[in-house]
Amino acid sequence: MNTSPLVPRIEDLPYYTSPPIEFIYRQTASFTAGVYPWVSGPAAMIPNRPIMPNTIYYFRSLTLTADIEEQVFTANIVAVPQFQTYLKSRAGSPLFREAIYMGNFTQNFDYRLAWKTQQDADQLFASWNGTLGQNADLVGVGSITLTAVISAQEIVDDEFIALFKQKFPKEG
Repeated sequence: MNTSPLVPRIEDLPYYTSPPIEFIYRQTASFTAGVYPWVSGPAAMIPNRPIMPNTIYYFRSLTLTADIEEQVFTANIVAVPQFQTYLKSRAGSPLFREAIYMGNFTQNFDYRLAWKTQQDADQLFASWNGTLGQNADLVGVGSITLTAVISAQEIVDDEFIALFKQKFPKEG
């Protein structure tokens, strides 16, 4: 059995026939009992265009950031914030093998993952979990917002779709 991942070269994907889509997720933690905690359950990610049912999408990159300076962020980590995303049709099962830890800000991190929507009105959900403390730089800051942006694109390449369906028959 071939266990190599299904990862095309970026340059093989037909950008000219499939415009990029971005999924954005923001979660704000208010200052409470000396910390900024992110502990809520999954909430909807907001795409910049609708996702289609029964369609394969390819995550190209991931950006993780906050609305404070990166140095201040890293100096105040108590429990490293973790980002995870889920597909509604998979009943809350994570799309990523494991949560992505945000020890610092990440810009356009190359994160390759192909996935297929299953039904009408399918949707991506995400969550942040972690805690920041409050040093002198954050005195007076009432809340901090973490943001994740996933850049993706719809797969329209027939060869890739056939390979995906062959490798993942339950998905296809």
